[in-house]
Amino acid sequence: MGRTLIEVSRLTKEFRVERSRSPSLFSQVRRVLWLGRQTRRLRALANVDFRLEHGQSLGLVGNNGAGKSTLLRVLSGIYRPTEGTCRVDGTFTPVLELGVGMIGELSVRENVFLYGAMIGFRRADLRRRFDAIIEFADLQEFVEARVKELSTGMRQRLTFSINAQLDSDLMLIDEILAVGDRNFREKCDEVFRQRRREGKSLILASHDLDAVAALCDRSVLLHHGEQRAFGPTDEVLARYTAGIA
Repeated sequence: MGRTLIEVSRLTKEFRVERSRSPSLFSQVRRVLWLGRQTRRLRALANVDFRLEHGQSLGLVGNNGAGKSTLLRVLSGIYRPTEGTCRVDGTFTPVLELGVGMIGELSVRENVFLYGAMIGFRRADLRRRFDAIIEFADLQEFVEARVKELSTGMRQRLTFSINAQLDSDLMLIDEILAVGDRNFREKCDEVFRQRRREGKSLILASHDLDAVAALCDRSVLLHHGEQRAFGPTDEVLARYTAGIA
């Protein structure tokens, strides 16, 4: 048995959601004053359990609202579990919302150094990797353009290109395989394949089952926040596509 990278035990995540009220002036005043405020608990994850070793990759599959993105955010430390535990033994790169963190008024060049510093790069490393980042994102003609002048797809490519340069044990990926054109998706696939050749891990939440099958050793099937299956990817995907959830 290899060295454990991630161990999740009886993981549950709940959110407090305010019940809807009539839009009367009185109800709005009560809400502002926190008088008679009513909330309910929304359970996004319930008793999730799995273990992943260093070098293994994990797919997260399930319909919309199954809890895949919530689980990624718990694993990355954005959300804290309501119950249970989540332990990660290694460094990780969360690639969850591409384009978020870029400053529109700054140039592409300036954003590479600012965003790169935010996610843990040293300035010397960014200088050394700058040309590779720009080439990967195919933004050679836009280095001095302000980010707000770029298309959404171009901003997303830039964000991923910077993250792809981080040498972490684990990359957490949320549906980014739909980003960009065919050429860029092929570049992303090669990044993931190269990481696997180097013994790195990834966790991929995706509706692209072909990508999950190609990149992930093991998978978790979620249904309304509940874990319905965990095991070899081919077995989990067979259960999912057969509608057994």
